[in-house]
Amino acid sequence: MAELPARIDVAIVGGGFAGCATAWALAKRGIRAIVLEREPQLGRFASGRGAGLGRQLAEDDATTALTVRGAEILRTELSSVWAPTGGILGFDDPARAATYVARAERFGIGAGVLDRTAILGEWPALDGIAFSSGLAVPTDGVIDIHTLLARYASDIDVSLSTPVERIEPGGAGASVVTARGAIEARIVVDASGAWAGSLVDTPPLDVFKRHLFVLEATAGPRAPFMWFLGREELYVRPDGDGILVSVCDASREPAGDAQPDQVGSYALRTLLGRAAPEWADAAVERVWACQRAFTPERTMRLGRDPERPWLVWAVGLGGHGATASAAIGETVAASI
Repeated sequence: MAELPARIDVAIVGGGFAGCATAWALAKRGIRAIVLEREPQLGRFASGRGAGLGRQLAEDDATTALTVRGAEILRTELSSVWAPTGGILGFDDPARAATYVARAERFGIGAGVLDRTAILGEWPALDGIAFSSGLAVPTDGVIDIHTLLARYASDIDVSLSTPVERIEPGGAGASVVTARGAIEARIVVDASGAWAGSLVDTPPLDVFKRHLFVLEATAGPRAPFMWFLGREELYVRPDGDGILVSVCDASREPAGDAQPDQVGSYALRTLLGRAAPEWADAAVERVWACQRAFTPERTMRLGRDPERPWLVWAVGLGGHGATASAAIGETVAASI
């Protein structure tokens, strides 16, 4: 294991999508940074456990600006991580559907309105959902999240198994004290995900656990992913010979190593019993859990801290980290 540098321009705490993409963007600008990751591998928690859905149209314009730009970079500069499957957003509320149609128009996202019959033509098992309409987004896709993290990491300096114990402001920046020694940095980027703020006396983010399942069920291998944004939310996509499903459960819990539980399994079976009875008893090939972290405002916290000039934020990704990561890196790097 290489020794830590005594001094560096930028020290980034956290080796998930936000931290690695920020270091990648800084490297392209010729700024030296190091990612400090306490685990023996990158993206062990939220970043490495997502569904990899490259969904561009998000819940608000601020997030959509990042997901649209991020997807553009993934489709072009990092195309090996992107499968152009297309995506479908489904709705049971015409008014909500209209807001997404308008958002697609504002951001220049070519999208086509679908009726219930067209949606079920792609996903016939979801005939228990009361679709009012859908929105097909041909430029959406599926992201190979592990390859994406590896692509970012190939061009940056990373120190694994290096937990940060505390940050001591002073001098021209701050001293980042790790279990392997201290680093003097001009800028410290907090990209620690669900643990954000714990090292700098800032209130924690809102953290929620979500379950993901791969079922022994079939779909067309080229079927677009489908994300139902209704009163009961779920998303599905092909996964090898099975189908990846999440019913978008959200149980609040402290930051940590999220593990699947019976509450998540019950939520899956209950919702599938109504939404997709054909899958209600399908065997589960794999199950895992991840955490999503949100700011109180439900917008990402990116850029300079207003009161601590040495501190920069890259947190609160709210489940959009994979798609938005390259744009997050650009945004945070520009603030540095």
